[in-house]
Amino acid sequence: MTDSLALLIDGKLVEAADNATYESTSPVTGEVLATVASAGSEDVSRAVSAARRAFESWHRASYLERRRVLLAAADYLEQKAATSQAIMALEVGLPAPLTALNIQEGAATLREAAGLTSAPLGEILPSYDPQTSNLNMRVPAGVVLAIVPWNAPVILAARSTAIALAVGNSVIVKPSEESPNSAGHLLAEALSHAGAPDGLINVLSTAPERGPQVIEELLSHPYVRRVVFIGSTRTGRKIAALAGEHLVPAVMELGGKNSTIVLDDADLDAASDMLVHAAFTYGGQVCMATDRIIATDRIFDDLTERVLAKTSALRVGDPRDPANDYGPLINQRAAEGFRTLVSDAVNSGARILHGSGETDGLYAEPVVLTDLPTTARAFYEEAFSPVVSLQRASDEADAIRQANDTELGLMASVISGDDGHALSVANRIHSGAIHVNSSSIGDEPHVPFGGIGASGFGRLGGLESVRTFTEQRTIYLHGNQLAVPVVKE
Repeated sequence: MTDSLALLIDGKLVEAADNATYESTSPVTGEVLATVASAGSEDVSRAVSAARRAFESWHRASYLERRRVLLAAADYLEQKAATSQAIMALEVGLPAPLTALNIQEGAATLREAAGLTSAPLGEILPSYDPQTSNLNMRVPAGVVLAIVPWNAPVILAARSTAIALAVGNSVIVKPSEESPNSAGHLLAEALSHAGAPDGLINVLSTAPERGPQVIEELLSHPYVRRVVFIGSTRTGRKIAALAGEHLVPAVMELGGKNSTIVLDDADLDAASDMLVHAAFTYGGQVCMATDRIIATDRIFDDLTERVLAKTSALRVGDPRDPANDYGPLINQRAAEGFRTLVSDAVNSGARILHGSGETDGLYAEPVVLTDLPTTARAFYEEAFSPVVSLQRASDEADAIRQANDTELGLMASVISGDDGHALSVANRIHSGAIHVNSSSIGDEPHVPFGGIGASGFGRLGGLESVRTFTEQRTIYLHGNQLAVPVVKE
């Protein structure tokens, strides 16, 4: 199947100004899915101008209109679920349960944002002058740039943009080159169909070699007043530096080296189910995936046996076949990274308990490592592939120390038979989010999410996003006392 995929600028599907294109290839079949427009400098200018014009009317629109558009877009996502799920399966290799989750959570995120259109956006603060009132207000920021990855495309496109739109901003979506349709056009189509004004959401796809230039030009434009980046720490550092240079406030949701600690009193059978899910969902290509499983000597061997038995039952293949648990790695670069990471671990002294570290094209069997030394790249680097290490701790304190032995801090999990005990351990882990007695993979649209340390800064979700996508403004109203007490004469 070969189709064409244009840019979306000012409500119109258009080719790049210089007619540049690239090919989008399916990791599942290897076929060319589409010839995709690759934006350049002129397209950046057109998109920012369109977004700015849309912003001027959108931020003045009634909150009821903004709410209506977001709710209608959520409905449309669900109505088009079957078509969208088929697109995601081929474009990024998501299995059916995850394509369904993208639609469900993408729609839920739009509905949560719709509820925030009437969120309180200010307060009255006292003044030393009885005849002065200080108005602390939050106003829309302007044009928001959302740089969206491929691995949870609809969820993360919605997470990056929905609340920005709810509070009155316009957006430009720069989807990953791997997912121009899934991470860009699926959400944009839903919003357009819902009645979003022209230019409110724009989609600029780029060939890989053009991405950095387009992002820099967008961030240097004075109308772009926020940037959200979800992706690797390495790329996030570069984008954060550019945002800092141009004084554009940013949210960076970056990589994780996520640990799950299994405490001695845990139900090991239930824990092993959670661990295999956390490590190998979507072949580990999830920022919340567990990279490290940590347990003490008392339960380590028993837990290892159970994890290996359940890992052996996983099936890898075409994600459109419901008998398979996960599909391919996203591209050849990811496959090479997987092979290199496992090879380096073995050469450094680690033992492979399951798998080989080789690939069949883009398909990789899950790998379970143990005895991983700190000199191995896999000890500190995010795997983002089907690799997990089993690490032995001398006691609970050592388990916590190992979990914290990373510059990253996105997600963690603690599994125990005692919720209170697990919570006390969770409170000692340096991470932006921690699950207690569940898989490390999971979040909710209304709950703020993000990392600490090298996993980024800022939060997406709930009222935190309202603050993220608005500017604080103070008005000193002299000669008027607004906060007058209500008293009976």
